[in-house]
Amino acid sequence: MKLLLIGLILLLLPLSACQKQIDYFDYVSELRRDIFLAEVDGFSLRIYNVVKETPYAPDGIPKERSARVETYLVPPDGSKTCHLTFTINQNNYGGEMSFDNVKSEYYYACTLDISSVSEIPCRIEYGDKTLEITARSVRTTDTLTPEHILHSLQETETELFASLTDKYGFMGEIYIRLLYEDAPYYYVGIIDRQSKTYAFLLHAKTGKVLAKRTS
Repeated sequence: MKLLLIGLILLLLPLSACQKQIDYFDYVSELRRDIFLAEVDGFSLRIYNVVKETPYAPDGIPKERSARVETYLVPPDGSKTCHLTFTINQNNYGGEMSFDNVKSEYYYACTLDISSVSEIPCRIEYGDKTLEITARSVRTTDTLTPEHILHSLQETETELFASLTDKYGFMGEIYIRLLYEDAPYYYVGIIDRQSKTYAFLLHAKTGKVLAKRTS
């Protein structure tokens, strides 16, 4: 009996060694980890802390990623030149913002990691007007991290993750975006190799799935 048990263990060892441990966070090709907000004198500023793949394409294949800052400014009107300067760790960044006529907002982006800050001092030069404001994170101490959110979704949608996983890895890519509408939420999108998207809205404090759809 003892020899039989040893034989079974030796037989199973190579099988377990061949099984690949999947870290699904490795397949996140777009991540919005934080949102910073500020409002003053009719101006509304949003700053996103994001990581995105390059080139950006929802094709189910994750690519190399880079950290970015994306800023959006909604002014009282869009008729003036707008320049944004913001400070991260005592260094200044920024430039002239471009205006989107469709969305009626200004936009500026650059490659930069801002994951270590909870507020961002900003200077806005709008025509002959200058504003000094501080954009603050919407995250609170009980807001789950993107890593926790993905793990929670994985436990809830075990069949979906299993259907897209084989011995070589995960056959898709994942988008995780922090949202804010009076309170933080998370959007998680799973895109397979046929560009089919499984979309989920999750509670940012509990990880509970509030809504889902497939497209």
